[in-house]
Amino acid sequence: MFSYFNISKSKTIEKTEVTLSTNQHLPVDDTLIPTGSIEPYPNIEPLTPFVLGQHQPDIDHCFIMDPYDEEPDTIPTDTRGRPIRIHASFYHPDSKTHLEVLSTEPAFQFYTGKYIDVPAIKDPNGVILVPSREARAGFCVEPSRYVNAVNKPEWKSMVTVKRGEKFGSRVIYRAWKGK
Repeated sequence: MFSYFNISKSKTIEKTEVTLSTNQHLPVDDTLIPTGSIEPYPNIEPLTPFVLGQHQPDIDHCFIMDPYDEEPDTIPTDTRGRPIRIHASFYHPDSKTHLEVLSTEPAFQFYTGKYIDVPAIKDPNGVILVPSREARAGFCVEPSRYVNAVNKPEWKSMVTVKRGEKFGSRVIYRAWKGK
């Protein structure tokens, strides 16, 4: 599921305050494929807000909710029976908009939109129906399993559905206005 958000009153996500429930992530190689290790993301502390600037931080990583409390091979293919937890929360001081992303999933991808490049959509007369979107026009939060799990034997069971099993999860996007 691709869910892009911009809770500001501007064309960019600049000044959005972000709080992640974890800083444990899957480091990636030069082609953005996870290497298989789980490590703290540099300069981010769990449950400690940070602010998105014009260009930094530039994040496109999979964050792991419970890297030390749960073995990856014990994560079921159907997580709907697990507790729903806040993965990330956001606030913008200009719009006074809050957003929380909650899920039963063991991980989430967080992307700050560096490569967004969407042209405007115009009607046959040239009238703009949907404006263009450029870099950092939105951020994306995708509750998920570990990225590349299907290619890691120790993670594969969380994404491999056997006959008779179910694959499922719960995701809630909750937003409101207020101080």
